[in-house]
Amino acid sequence: MDFLIYPFLFAVGLVFGSFLNVLIYRFSKGENLKEILSGRSYCPNCKTTIRWYDNIPIISYLVLKGRCRYCGWKIPLRYPLVELLGGLILIMVYWKFHTFGWITVLAYTLFGYILLVLSFVDWYTFTVPDILSIGGTITGWILSFFRADISPLESFLASLTGFGLIVVLIFVYYKLKGVVPLGLGDAKLLALVGAFGGFSVLYCSIFLGSLLALLFFLPQIVRSKSLQFTVPFVPFLSLGAFIGIFCKSLLFLPL
Repeated sequence: MDFLIYPFLFAVGLVFGSFLNVLIYRFSKGENLKEILSGRSYCPNCKTTIRWYDNIPIISYLVLKGRCRYCGWKIPLRYPLVELLGGLILIMVYWKFHTFGWITVLAYTLFGYILLVLSFVDWYTFTVPDILSIGGTITGWILSFFRADISPLESFLASLTGFGLIVVLIFVYYKLKGVVPLGLGDAKLLALVGAFGGFSVLYCSIFLGSLLALLFFLPQIVRSKSLQFTVPFVPFLSLGAFIGIFCKSLLFLPL
């Protein structure tokens, strides 16, 4: 009967993905947590409240052919994509970590969801909401007391290391070049990564994130022949971190 849990978890993840879309949209608009959690979902274009049957993950998007029922606004592909990722994150985490217990599954699922929201918000606005980064870091510390795969000490020290590395890099680079290469949002993101994943995931986030960002922006670097442009780094650090939680054994690092 174990195979039946994956479709169930995927469906649950789709529902969470729909909520993540709300967080992404409203955080990107600068709303606070009270505003975000109050009120029903509405069309960003015509502001009409969305009925429940138009808010079914994936299915409603397909039925409506990607457009608002009331104003015909073209719904961005991000909405079904985030819903799909919400389902995939949950089943991937359960598949990898269910032997460590439900607390670890909960921790890494929450971690993946926070990374997903922060990635899109940073991509759109170049900001990292403190309620998710700092609040998530504190949550990661608390959950480490109940997890079998990471100790509270590693969670705290890795978090402190991630934050400190970026702060030191900013300070040194500014002293040498007079330019701030990264933002504190990146530092807060790495604190979050360390809190949930420990040192090995922190390493993957920095190494893989930097590599992925370089490859993604390489054409722009070649065209402009300069590194002096602003890029949203959080999506790449986040992807590196999420890959990292599945690759510890391949890196010969302890879980």
